[in-house]
Amino acid sequence: MASKRRLPAGSGLPEQDLPLKLAVGSALAVSGFYVRTNVCVSAASAQGLADVTDVDVLGIRHDLTFNQDTVAVSCKGDAARGLKPAKEIFYLRGVLDYVRARTGVVALDRRAVPPHLRDLGERLNILVLSGEETERWCNSLRSGAPDLDYFERAAYEKYRDVWRKLPSEGITQYLRAAYWFHFDFRNLQNVLAYLSKVSSSLSGAQTWHGVVMMDIAAHVCLTIFDLCRKVLMLGVSCVADTTAAYLFGGATSFKARRELYTKVEKLLASTGVVGAGGPQLPPLDPPYTKALAELVIHFIEKPHAATMVPWIVQDNLWRSLGAKGLAREDRNVLVAEKLAQDLLNFIKEAGGLSWAPKV
Repeated sequence: MASKRRLPAGSGLPEQDLPLKLAVGSALAVSGFYVRTNVCVSAASAQGLADVTDVDVLGIRHDLTFNQDTVAVSCKGDAARGLKPAKEIFYLRGVLDYVRARTGVVALDRRAVPPHLRDLGERLNILVLSGEETERWCNSLRSGAPDLDYFERAAYEKYRDVWRKLPSEGITQYLRAAYWFHFDFRNLQNVLAYLSKVSSSLSGAQTWHGVVMMDIAAHVCLTIFDLCRKVLMLGVSCVADTTAAYLFGGATSFKARRELYTKVEKLLASTGVVGAGGPQLPPLDPPYTKALAELVIHFIEKPHAATMVPWIVQDNLWRSLGAKGLAREDRNVLVAEKLAQDLLNFIKEAGGLSWAPKV
């Protein structure tokens, strides 16, 4: 997180905090988090978002009930005089609430941390680190696990170059900012709608097509986990009704839409506009509702593996950019790969693509 406006990705100008971001991102990813960098925090959801700040590193993972555990990290790699650590700590507390994160970290690479700032951080559930403490913390996250070569500088630059191949508006802008504003059902429908608009540009003929699809899949998966939690809480036997209601913002909203749909259908039938053997109203539910409900059931039936899917997708993304990646012997990893493929196949059909990458 940063209290100052960041340089946009692709500006060609140096980011002083980038090495620190990549080191933290790599450590979180190795320890099982799905990781994003430079996540835009906005004050509006409309086109032309009002940028407020951004989260330097955001790590997300889920427990076996699909409850989200999120860590937000503010990386300060310089010793600028204008940097005020206390203000940064308070600022990050607000960002944590915004992105629904439980824990925050302020990493001050070149600043000493006096005791009163550590006390402040503790009261606000924020870990404040300086200098070598950040490196030790990153090493503790790795906990002896092999380096997977994620977030290497060269691979990261390739990743940013990939997204420059698509228009800056549309799905690119949505995933960077609006996705993190909604945190709800709208993300699923909006991402798939934006994807359908660029489907002809993602034929699978180029390596970068797979990188884009993996990135999109991870975002879709996080939203599907939200639906998984609702289905789990309301009862798996109600998955069809819960899924349809979720896509319309909840049971109350869906009921109102369904009643209006029925009234319009009856009115049109009474005037002969629609009827048996003739024109029909388009279905109320999106055409992918049934497939989505089936995918949710697969996830719920295998939560140990399902909650690894964003991590598996992340692994495939970085492997395609040259990273070493995960070992494949673990049974849960193998099951998670199968579920990740199911996710990609669902996105292919729902987004109107002719192709989906293989995990």
